[in-house]
Parts: sequence; C-alpha cells; structure tokens
Amino acid sequence: MSFRPFPSALKQTYRGYASILKTPTEASVELPLRLQAIKLYKELHRLGRDYPDPKYDFNKRLRRAFEKNAKVTDPTQLKKQLELGEHIKKEVIALISLKKFRHLRRTYHPNEGPR
Repeated sequence: MSFRPFPSALKQTYRGYASILKTPTEASVELPLRLQAIKLYKELHRLGRDYPDPKYDFNKRLRRAFEKNAKVTDPTQLKKQLELGEHIKKEVIALISLKKFRHLRRTYHPNEGPR
C-alpha cells in the first residue's frame, strides 16, 4: 500500500487558521477579528512583563478588560476596541522606552539633574 498525499483542497480544510497565518500579508487578506484580539492580548501580555510600575499590576488589569469585553459580537465595536488596544500598546511601549532611557541616563550621567 503506497502513501497518497491529500488533495490540495482537502489539505486546506485540515489546516484551519494556519493557512491564513502563513499566507503573504496583503491588504485584502486580514485575520479574523477573534484572532486579531488574541494576537493583541498576547502582545500586551508580553509588554506587561516590563511595565514600569510593578504595583499597577498591568497583566491583571489587562485580563479583566479582555474578560469584560468577551461577549461583544458587533464587528464595528470589536474594531473600535482593537484600535483602542493598539493605542494602549503604543503607550506602553513609550512608557517602557522612557523607563529604559531614564535608567541609562542615571547610569551614565549620575550628577546631572532631570531635564
């Protein structure tokens, strides 16, 4: 008995979302909103590890925010929330960069005051 590979159409159904993730990025091909939300959550969670204020507990607040909005199904509202999440991601990156800059400045210029 010889091994026969799956026909290409059948193979694509078995791959699920992997086929979407591996296709080249085009303007017409976009991840489903649910996958965009999961991707955003993962990115924010990774950024939360380096959040400047450990008392703020960024990851706990992040989880609560995503759980609160888990039942939202309206695509326009989901897109709005994803845009807000992207904005928050940029803000967190800016805070982390500022923290690193200040640390380096204190290290190399200890006698200089804040600007």
